[in-house]
Amino acid sequence: ETVHVPAITSVVADTIGAGDSYMAALIFGLLARSTEGLGRDVMESLGRTASKAAAITVRRPGATPPTAAELITELPAAGTPAFIH
Repeated sequence: ETVHVPAITSVVADTIGAGDSYMAALIFGLLARSTEGLGRDVMESLGRTASKAAAITVRRPGATPPTAAELITELPAAGTPAFIH
């Protein structure tokens, strides 16, 4: 099953590291959940969290990914980050 998650709009200062931040957040979320509960809702949440990580990264110069605390602070409207369960 394919899950589509729209990108998050962001003011861009530097695109370096956006893909790395996305993949790091996605992989971290997958590892944190282990093999349980990887249904559609979880995958969408992982995608939103990863997309937000990339959006935060491009807002600032230099490939500086967000911390988990930044993701928690910036994701309340979209729900708890997927790596917190």
